[in-house]
Amino acid sequence: MAIFTRGKSKAINSPRYLTLRHARRSAAAHRAAQGILAAAAPADPAETQLKPGEEKLNSYWAPGLEAGEDHQIVATQIVQAPTTDTDDKPLRLVSKQDFFVDAPQFSLPPGSVYSVYPPNGYSDDHRILPHVVLSDPHLPWERMGSPASEKNGLQDERNKVPWLALFTFTNDELKLATGALGGQTWKQTDTLAVNMTVKDLRAIPNVASPITDDMGPDVDDATGDFIFTKPELFKNLFSLFDEQNRRQESGRPETTRYQYLSHVREINTSAGVEEIGIFSIVVGSRSGPLDNASPVAVFVHLVSIEGVEDMTSFPTEDYVALCSLYSWTYTVMPPGMLNVHEAFDNIGKNIDVLRPSASITDPLSNGGRIKQRIAARLRDGYSLVRYRPQTGEQTVALYRGPLTPTVVQPSDAVAKACSNSGQDLQVLDRKVGIMDISYSTAWNLGRTMALGNQAFAAALSRLRATIHARTMKTLKISAVRSAGGQESYRSRADVLRDLKDTVHDLNNIHAAAPGYTSSPSFRAGPPQKRWYRPRLTRSQIPSLHYNAGKIKDNYLEEATNIALDLGKATDGSIYDETNTPVSTDWMIVLAFVLDRMFLSGVPAHYLISDPTHLPIETLRFFYIDPGWVDAMVDGALSLANHSGEDRDRVAIKAAINAYLTHNPEHQPEYTPQIPRYGFYLRSDLVSMFPDLRVEIKSVSTIGQAPLLRHEIVTDGVMMGLVDRQPGLPEFNSLVFTQPPHQQRFAIGWELTKLQVDIDVRKQHTISVPPDEREKDALEPGIVLKPTDANNWFIWSADAASGADDVRLLRLPYFAEQQLALLRVWSDEEVSKGKNRPFDDDTANSALLAMQLSDPIYSLTINLEGNQATSAAMPPLAGGTALTSPKKPFALTSTAPSSITPLAKPDGDEAKGSDDGIAATTTSVKSFSVASQLTRHEDYKVESHAHQVNLSPHVRAIPPCSTRQPSSPSLAASVLEDAGDTFDPANPPKYNCMVYSMANEDNQVETSGDNRQQDLIFSIHVENNHNSDYELLELDIRIALGPVNPNDHRLLSNYDGTGPRMLGSLRFNVLPQMDKRAGIDYLVLRLLPRSVTKLIDISMVQDMSFLLCLAQVNKFTRDSPRASEITILTLQTEAIYRVHPHDMTLSDSFDVVLRNTDVEPQTA
Repeated sequence: MAIFTRGKSKAINSPRYLTLRHARRSAAAHRAAQGILAAAAPADPAETQLKPGEEKLNSYWAPGLEAGEDHQIVATQIVQAPTTDTDDKPLRLVSKQDFFVDAPQFSLPPGSVYSVYPPNGYSDDHRILPHVVLSDPHLPWERMGSPASEKNGLQDERNKVPWLALFTFTNDELKLATGALGGQTWKQTDTLAVNMTVKDLRAIPNVASPITDDMGPDVDDATGDFIFTKPELFKNLFSLFDEQNRRQESGRPETTRYQYLSHVREINTSAGVEEIGIFSIVVGSRSGPLDNASPVAVFVHLVSIEGVEDMTSFPTEDYVALCSLYSWTYTVMPPGMLNVHEAFDNIGKNIDVLRPSASITDPLSNGGRIKQRIAARLRDGYSLVRYRPQTGEQTVALYRGPLTPTVVQPSDAVAKACSNSGQDLQVLDRKVGIMDISYSTAWNLGRTMALGNQAFAAALSRLRATIHARTMKTLKISAVRSAGGQESYRSRADVLRDLKDTVHDLNNIHAAAPGYTSSPSFRAGPPQKRWYRPRLTRSQIPSLHYNAGKIKDNYLEEATNIALDLGKATDGSIYDETNTPVSTDWMIVLAFVLDRMFLSGVPAHYLISDPTHLPIETLRFFYIDPGWVDAMVDGALSLANHSGEDRDRVAIKAAINAYLTHNPEHQPEYTPQIPRYGFYLRSDLVSMFPDLRVEIKSVSTIGQAPLLRHEIVTDGVMMGLVDRQPGLPEFNSLVFTQPPHQQRFAIGWELTKLQVDIDVRKQHTISVPPDEREKDALEPGIVLKPTDANNWFIWSADAASGADDVRLLRLPYFAEQQLALLRVWSDEEVSKGKNRPFDDDTANSALLAMQLSDPIYSLTINLEGNQATSAAMPPLAGGTALTSPKKPFALTSTAPSSITPLAKPDGDEAKGSDDGIAATTTSVKSFSVASQLTRHEDYKVESHAHQVNLSPHVRAIPPCSTRQPSSPSLAASVLEDAGDTFDPANPPKYNCMVYSMANEDNQVETSGDNRQQDLIFSIHVENNHNSDYELLELDIRIALGPVNPNDHRLLSNYDGTGPRMLGSLRFNVLPQMDKRAGIDYLVLRLLPRSVTKLIDISMVQDMSFLLCLAQVNKFTRDSPRASEITILTLQTEAIYRVHPHDMTLSDSFDVVLRNTDVEPQTA
């Protein structure tokens, strides 16, 4: 929800906004002191600079232009010609433009209501006046609430009537009877409002409303929620009362009394997302019922009073409609029920650490050894959870989140190396035989959260790639140079640097240097030596892969150095989120990791494993297990690992530890703050005051943020994280305070049907020490009864009746009497020789709000010596006193993950022969060594192995494997019993054809140069609708051979790209070669695509496929022919599964081959 900040927002979009704000302030102050950063611009003198915890009240904040009336802008321009002619007068041009200011009218924009009190559904005392806090400080004055008071020079500069008012109603005052609205039935909402259009409202005959046509051009089309009050109640709400508490019959509604019930508060809070927040507050003037013996629900409506004052008289219709812009309900409690003071006091009595209550663990402690062990585990914060291991069975496991009731010491049972799966982080409790899955769960949670953050996953992948590439490049160069010398690898910089000397050396390459008597270093040799370079032997060539010895031994050190470089700022210091990073990817990764260390985004059921750990109306402290956080971070950093043994992760952790352990330049005595302790507050107070202020008190001032994270995790539950142990001098007390903009308003300190007790508080217009403000009540107090004259509170229009049907503050009399008493007190102080404490002469809404404010309650919990927390949380190693700095937080799992290879890798340096590698001598010989590998004497090369015309992506067709022969008796019996071909009991029939793609007569066509073509094998299944046959395979056998007029063959051979299924995806078609009775066959096997390798033939209708690039035999004139048509036969074999054997049914079909180059012979 947006907060108005006068355009000076300093919000930090991070769960660590408290810590980041403190660090950035410290860094800015340090840079300003060093002269690096210019001093801040001087503040606007009209704006009050508030210190943390202070607030400033204004009676109103009116916008520059109000909505509801037509406005006109007039532009005037004077045109004067540069002439000396006195008769040439200037030309005056005037332009006018009418315009209308748009503003909320019948509904509020989303997010307008910041908070309400009492909260929706909660309860409070009947003396409490409800109020609503609005995010926009201008909203109550966007429209006119009293046009008459602002016209004709009657406007009060200190007060302004808003167009919003807050009313409290009971069920009887708003509940509509059936047909009450003109005989029609309208459905009321939960707060007894009716949603309708303005046009429908104005059409109801027995309802009056302040809405007129002057409110806008399209007012009838507007939709809103409307409440319907009785005329008598409407008169009470919009009338003044005289000194005898009687309602004045002025003849028309009056709204000026509501100018005292809306004000603006500007607040500086040190615990909010924004440093400055400006809110408008509308306070109700009507209390709840005073005579209820049991809780009573009341309905609060934020109502528009625009147009009410323009009504010529009080309505006489059955109902008066008012537009409700926001509404909620709360419960008015009878006297003696729980209030805010008692709620604060009750929390102070229920302080403990985060674990089950003693009533749960004590019965187990009296049992056997196993029960005692379980009880000890429960007291340590563990819970028993349902767990399913990798083997699949369901069992039980121990789980504890990061929040523990005791300080967790590092355990040797948990691996200190990075994990690749989290399984190695499970710890078996040998005393009870139950697995502890806490750290394993944390690892998997971290990995899951990282996968869900696209920005982090991408940044981590890029960061890993950068570290790996730069590390491998450096180590490869080092390995090459260590094997062949420094000159064996020359970078571009080396070449450019030595380019001057290279030219000089080339010039002197054939001659000795002057004065040098020896022969030159270069001698002419044979042509073979022209491009000769010395070569390393096999044993000297270094291995340059990731797991090579020289790479592996130095990888982690070099990768760590590179990661540390990437983790720096542009000024050479460590990047700490207050400076500019070298790598933006590192900035994203570091922010994500730190957010996880602050437990941001961790689901609630991971933090609190059992609801009994946090009962209602309690305060629970906890310690943050660093091992759990370490495992979660390790899981998050495990992404993008493509190298098996993850050394890059260790390098990244080293850079993170460098940040965690460094001392920033702006705070050299401290390291970055990481949460170690915290608390949960579960109470209705959190719901009543969502911005409840939290303060961490210490014996002396500490230059670090006292509260690291403050968040309302859910309704009624607050979490706070700190980096200091509760109970020590640096955290000796915890203070909860009502926020200034969410405090309560009350008529007085006591209100009954018989009297009201009001203490008029002292108000100061000068600076007063805090101890003086504690004695802030004037004496004597105001005690009034319903029948007293000049009353401050109106119980009823008839004071003697004893009723409480009005229950209104008498305004403006209440505000005027407050001002008069304060002025009398101020004069008395002056007469005593003191400074005038109060100097004001006008009653206003800000002054009245200070009077109506209920006392701000503050709960201070003294933690020093508190047995509930100090006994369970002993000080950490390294000291936590103010004189002894805390040991910096650091990740501990900093060893690379280990991968066990399936086979032992080869050594980095071969120790075998150097055969085939030229020697490093000056002579060069070309020779070859005959291979000693020979084939077996019985080996015979198949014909398809010699094919050289295959495409690069086409493999030779494999030979067909031998098949188990089918049962001849079974196949014969089936064929013998087959009478009618289409008998349902008979096996299916396959209607097969083969033809060229462009042929319409279902023929294979050859012509011209007889190029390779695609053949369509059309196969349709018949007689299979009621068949229970299960097909295992369907084969089409094509005899191969050359053109022979006596033995027609379709193909001589096949070396195409293979067959492809056309329509059905239930089959795969595979080509294989086979040989039967000395004849070569191309077998096209159609195999079902199923796990069982079978398919119900009743589910199959089409099995057609395409044989690509087949070279069809062409019968020419050289062979005796009767016509251009050649008939040939192809065989089929259908194999069915009939237990315990497979049954094969053979058949054949004819193929028509037509050569268009052959003319038919005539008889």
